[in-house]
Order: sequence, then C-alpha cells, then structure tokens
Amino acid sequence: MQKRQEYIWCLIELSNGNKEWYCLSKVLRRALFIEKKHNQFWKKTMIGNYITVARSKYIRGRARLTVGRIEKIRIRKNGAADWHWSRNQFVTAEHLLDLKDSFNYLKHDYCWYNRLAIKLALIYWHNRLLQVKLNSKRYAIKKKRLKLERKINGRN
Repeated sequence: MQKRQEYIWCLIELSNGNKEWYCLSKVLRRALFIEKKHNQFWKKTMIGNYITVARSKYIRGRARLTVGRIEKIRIRKNGAADWHWSRNQFVTAEHLLDLKDSFNYLKHDYCWYNRLAIKLALIYWHNRLLQVKLNSKRYAIKKKRLKLERKINGRN
C-alpha cells in the first residue's frame, strides 16, 4: 500500500500583524522531510525564518507576494486548496541582518510590484529584528547597572 502524501503547514506572521497558515512548496517539503530523518529538532531550524508567500490567487502564473515570519509548523494530510502556498525562497534571521543581500536573494525573478512588496516587508522585518536585538542589549545593560548599584550600595 502506498503511503499517503504529507504536507508541511506553517503559521506565518505577516508584516501587517495577521497570522495565516501556509502550505510549503513541494521543493521545501521534500528538503524538510529529508532533514526530519536526520534532525529531531528540524522544526526549530525553520521557526523564526522569513519566507516568501503568496497573498492572492495565481492568475496566469502570477500572484501578489510578500515575506512573512514562520511561527509554528504542523504536518497535515492535505495541501492547500487555494492560494495559501509558500514559494521556495526563505532567509534566516542572521541573513536578514544584511538587508541588501537578503533582498537580492528573495527578489528572484519576480515582477516589479512583487519586488517592491518583498523589499517593504523585508525592511519591516529587518527593523523589527534590530529592535529586538537593541531591546535585549538594553535589558543586559540595565541588569548589569542594577547589579553594580546593589554592589556599591551594599558597601556603604
């Protein structure tokens, strides 16, 4: 008996704050099932990455595209019946720190309006990523300052 096909679904956070489930493309699905055989933490390697997804129906092979952040991953028996499919391109958070390089990779051979939408989404995600890094550094500095103040005040 032939094994029924499985699909990988990702909860994607979009730059407008909405979250939607998307089915990964065939190429990514194959690669991730290979990764799953060798890495029990395969889901964690994808969560937090930024992926290109469709935002509308495909008409003559084209759809509106954007970039979203992967929040959760599930395996299901059914694929998407509509346009909720990912593309093959994704970048990691570390790669996104180099905005120009990330855009050059994700822009692919898309038309001008999709390139613009991808660039705007990448700028949003890049800025948000920088803000998170900045906040963590502020927290670390605050923690060290409080520790130092306690030490100084304890001696007086």
